[in-house]
Amino acid sequence: MLKLVIVPAVVLFLAACGSSEDSDTSSSTTSHFLLIGSQKTFLKKTTADSGTLSEGSERCDIPSGTRLSVQSAPEQQGVHYLVNTTTMLPDCGFSRGYVYTGHVSKSSASSGISASANVKAFLDTIAFAEGTNDSYNIIFSFARFQSYAAHPRRLMCSGGYCSDAAGRYQIKSTTWDDVRKVIGVSDFSPASQDRAAIQLIKWRGGLDDVERIASQSDFSNALYTVRLEWASLPHSPYGQPTKTVGGLWEKFKAFRAKY
Repeated sequence: MLKLVIVPAVVLFLAACGSSEDSDTSSSTTSHFLLIGSQKTFLKKTTADSGTLSEGSERCDIPSGTRLSVQSAPEQQGVHYLVNTTTMLPDCGFSRGYVYTGHVSKSSASSGISASANVKAFLDTIAFAEGTNDSYNIIFSFARFQSYAAHPRRLMCSGGYCSDAAGRYQIKSTTWDDVRKVIGVSDFSPASQDRAAIQLIKWRGGLDDVERIASQSDFSNALYTVRLEWASLPHSPYGQPTKTVGGLWEKFKAFRAKY
């Protein structure tokens, strides 16, 4: 409390834009947000040009760790999110602008995928098991990549294992090369990653199993069907640490309730 009294500008900023990363799990007055990571970033003003939006020269500071409340689901455009903040940032004369995706550790961005509640909750469960949760810019070993333009293709080693797996679903570059051609995408954006994960479930013959999940037994069967795709899932044969069916079932039910 003493710190907040001494630095009133920080109090104003957090009150207007949300809390820091430490309180990310607390309730919020808005369901849409950007959580800024360990590096500060900027809200860059948009400008109108022949009916389209482009990046202007004005920008406003957003400190690291800020939970930035926005009016609607962040819209991804290339390597930026286009947002409207719910409240003006301190010393900022605009509320609509771009935020660089590489500086965002978590967001409420909608991928725009058309999928059932079971499929969405299953994707959330896979991400939890892989340790990525809502982050789409993670490389194996929990390093971060800065651009969604393409798969980062960075070989990383940790815990005796080496891999170039990346993204929310930890997809290897060789797998990505195959799946992106089928789903017809060129970037590695969150939307493309979500579509790719669904396609991988299809390739393993597990989509119908996921759609039918109504009990823990159904859920366990779906996990078993896709066990060769994600090393963290129960029954995976790759020798890496795995989650339990019971633990993931509890997570799946919680995720399913959101939809």
